[in-house]
Amino acid sequence: MENEVRQQPFMKQTEEETPKYFQEALADFMHDAASGDAIRHLCDLGYTTDAIMRQLTFPTPRERVERAVYRHLTERGILLAALPENAGEVCTAGLSEDALWALLQKQIIQKGEESVYVSCPFGTIRRDREARLQKMLSPLTGREREYLMGIPWKPAVMYHRLNSRMLEISVRLVMHSDADMKFYFCG
Repeated sequence: MENEVRQQPFMKQTEEETPKYFQEALADFMHDAASGDAIRHLCDLGYTTDAIMRQLTFPTPRERVERAVYRHLTERGILLAALPENAGEVCTAGLSEDALWALLQKQIIQKGEESVYVSCPFGTIRRDREARLQKMLSPLTGREREYLMGIPWKPAVMYHRLNSRMLEISVRLVMHSDADMKFYFCG
């Protein structure tokens, strides 16, 4: 018959043919259901990636926890890949540690914590000079190093909100290491 539509039999896809993005999406969904909320909550409480892993009851690979922490920090605006166009640099040249601390606290009070950031070169260093990074981070406490090393920094300078943790870390690094870190205010 001329008008008959020829129907192809339904063919079931094999596991090898299932698109990889579907498998990744399903794995992300399962991870989020099992431990995503816990990771975000613990991150908000200030836990490091290592501390989060110790708290999880569902076995989760470190890489997945790092990605969840990174995604959460970027979604909340705590970690930025680029500063807004209206960002201005805070001049810190020649200041003593106490003066730098006071200046940054003043900026945070005036502009609000969500508007003050510090540049973080850790991703650029981590990729090719691990020994230099370890030397740079040597003035920090173990917990402070653990926090920075638990973030999967992109291989570029990134910007971290100058919350109380990063204020302490960044002032110590600027004053006692060769870290090239600058402070910015937005708006």
